[in-house]
Amino acid sequence: MEQIQDLIKKHIDANGYTIYSLSAKCGINRTTLQKVLAGQRKLTPQMYEKLIPFFSLTPAEKSEFDKCFLIDQIGTERYQTHMQIRNILEIPADLLGQSPSAAADSFITDISEIPDYALINDQFQITNFIYSIVRHSVKNFEDPYLYIFADMSKSYIPGMLRQFYNDEFSSLTTIQLIEFCKVRDLHGNYDNIHNLKCVTNLLPFFSACTGDFSVHYYYAPHNEFRMDVIAFPNYLITNTHVIFLSPDFREAFFVANDEFHQHYLDIYSSALSRSHILTNGKQPPSELLDQLIDAAPATYPGYNMCINVQPTFEKFFTSSMIDKYMCDTPYRDMLKAKLLTRIRQLESENHTVIFTSEGLELFTKHGKVVNFPDTLAKRTDIADRIAILNRIIESNSREDDYTFLLIDKNKLRTSLNLTISFAPPMITYIMLTRNDGNTICIPLCEHSICSSIMDFVQTLPQYDMILSVEDTNRILQNHIDELSRRL
Repeated sequence: MEQIQDLIKKHIDANGYTIYSLSAKCGINRTTLQKVLAGQRKLTPQMYEKLIPFFSLTPAEKSEFDKCFLIDQIGTERYQTHMQIRNILEIPADLLGQSPSAAADSFITDISEIPDYALINDQFQITNFIYSIVRHSVKNFEDPYLYIFADMSKSYIPGMLRQFYNDEFSSLTTIQLIEFCKVRDLHGNYDNIHNLKCVTNLLPFFSACTGDFSVHYYYAPHNEFRMDVIAFPNYLITNTHVIFLSPDFREAFFVANDEFHQHYLDIYSSALSRSHILTNGKQPPSELLDQLIDAAPATYPGYNMCINVQPTFEKFFTSSMIDKYMCDTPYRDMLKAKLLTRIRQLESENHTVIFTSEGLELFTKHGKVVNFPDTLAKRTDIADRIAILNRIIESNSREDDYTFLLIDKNKLRTSLNLTISFAPPMITYIMLTRNDGNTICIPLCEHSICSSIMDFVQTLPQYDMILSVEDTNRILQNHIDELSRRL
């Protein structure tokens, strides 16, 4: 990517200007413009807006200019971190929404055929052996486990774990220990790409794993990862084997020896005792509701924006609506009380919610509120959908109320299965909705992930990825008009 100064110089030449002539046309002081082009002064947004109209730019060239300017404003590392967060938001829905798969019987090897000490150079055979060993543990041990220490920023381990996304492995306990990059300080955490890649690769596992799991992390010195210079830096421990993996995961050393096995269990246990918990596994949405009630976003100035599949529809639910739509379950009264508490909290906040067009259509066409599982709540009827959408438009017109802004789906293709909210400064809540309709919540407890994602969400207007209040209201009104015709 070219620097903004080089791009300006190129278009000065392409449009037949000199620095003097361009300065006279756009109204930027000649000396100031020269200092910008020499890298001695930063290009301000005001100067950028004056400069751009005097270049004959195609849409693609304008987009390139905007990108270079933004990188110049926020820095390369921060921009790259934001793009990694964008990868999380745009992860394919078919990965996040996976339902448990069938067991891969065709890949099973009798573990008695695996030597006690075996060096394997074929990645397919490595994966087959791991699957067979873990499956043997599940079938023959009361407490089967898989302990992992590996570089989760690479894709092999997440791909290997897909084999265990079925009910046959529901008794398996998986613990992962990963190495996080140590950031410079609490406020300069834009070199956070490695950590975010780990989260990206773990999301399908969070969604589809059928057993119990937890993820732990420790901080490595900044930019001093040593995993690539060790022959077998990654390893797995099962009930019977220790499996060492090369940095590129193309070689593996399998060991079945009781003393060796116990030695590595002790090492792993010691490492875990000095690590931090990233997540203790899945939570039901009701637990998320409790935590959000205890940690209102409004209590953290500056962090008053979140990214959702849908607007916060529950803010506009009345007590009678809750009675009308909640299914008759043993949890009905408890959930109603929690919801009413949450609604009172939402009414007292001033918050911006960024939401997706897919989530809006899911509500207007089918009455589905993704925060309410179908097992607990019925779909809203057309009249109530119209009333709620009108209340959102009213809220957008008030400066002291919630603002609801629609994501421009041409700029950011977020997954319908993913919602992100925060309890600063430490916790990022990722809510995943699977294709089978079940919704789970994963709390990620690490400050650099939380602050980087919040920073990206706050920067979305600069990326021009969200629509204005006026455009959002116009689209909401179109949905109301369509619902009125149906009614």
